[in-house]
Amino acid sequence: MRRLGILGALMIALVLGGACSAVARDEAGQATAPSHTTKRSPAHQSGRRPKHRRQHKRRCARHHKCVRHHKHKHKHKRHRHKPKPKPSPPPAPVPPVPAPPSYAGPCSAAPPGSALTLGGRTYALEGMDTFTKAAPVGSFAQSSNNQIVYTGDHGMSWTGYGDGWTSTYSGGKEGYQPSTVLSVHDGVLDFHLHNDTNGNPVGANPSPLPGGNRYQSYGAWSFCEKMVPADPHNLADFYQAPLLWPQNDSDSPSSESDFPEGNLAGPDFHGFAHYGGSGAQDYFSIQAAIPTFSATQWHVYTQVWGPGFRSYYVDGQLLGTSTHQVWSGPERWQLQVEPSGSNDGDSGDVLIGWVWIGTPTS
Repeated sequence: MRRLGILGALMIALVLGGACSAVARDEAGQATAPSHTTKRSPAHQSGRRPKHRRQHKRRCARHHKCVRHHKHKHKHKRHRHKPKPKPSPPPAPVPPVPAPPSYAGPCSAAPPGSALTLGGRTYALEGMDTFTKAAPVGSFAQSSNNQIVYTGDHGMSWTGYGDGWTSTYSGGKEGYQPSTVLSVHDGVLDFHLHNDTNGNPVGANPSPLPGGNRYQSYGAWSFCEKMVPADPHNLADFYQAPLLWPQNDSDSPSSESDFPEGNLAGPDFHGFAHYGGSGAQDYFSIQAAIPTFSATQWHVYTQVWGPGFRSYYVDGQLLGTSTHQVWSGPERWQLQVEPSGSNDGDSGDVLIGWVWIGTPTS
């Protein structure tokens, strides 16, 4: 019995202890639970999913169905980067300016080129002709005064005196007939000197236009020339005086400069510088400086003119300089070949291999 009593007491104690611990757990839960509690709905109690959550989902679904989030149809401009500039191609190599062809004409000396230096002074090219552009007899015929009748291989134009003009020693008869005298062939300007159909000796008097203008003050005038007589008279019926001549004929006694001047039969040519207006002149002999001179050989004749001086050269050798009352007005260049006043029926040719005209560089 005592054992039964003891077992009963133990069982009662266990039952009472479990209730007390349950009460203690409940009190402890109340102590740590939040201050607000949510009533569990009957659905929670019954174990079903809460109805309001399903309704919320349906509301959201309906909202997204009815109110669609449309994408804004803004035209977004794409940011376009400026294309990188293409690297410039390297500049094409500039072809070198070809050197002018070397002179291959008949004259024994070539023309000066782009510049000429004489007497310590330099002259820049203004116009030249090497006569490689052919022009047959008749090409230099003129129908009017100052008419351009020929343009040479370096672009320099030519005019002159027309057929029928009288000359210094022709005695009022025709002295110039370029239509039958002048031609260009084989690298020369050819003066074919002869008698015309009336039996009179005729020459020509062409004039170049360097830079398009016949007149200039100061410069250098140079040409290469040779006489070719066709008979024993050695062209004694003809006379030459390549000259610088002023714009007004009346000024010639003060300004005319002739070189090389003389009868084509020779044996001498001169340079003449006129000054003062009363017939005064300085003159210089070629043979005095070059005793072996012969006009039937190629020679280069050059006259230069500047403030206070006129100088004359043959093949680069100075003959002399005039400093008397030197003219300063513009002048033109005439390659004058004319009858000398005699008439023996002479014929032959004066050949000019090139002409060169320059202006002072300073």
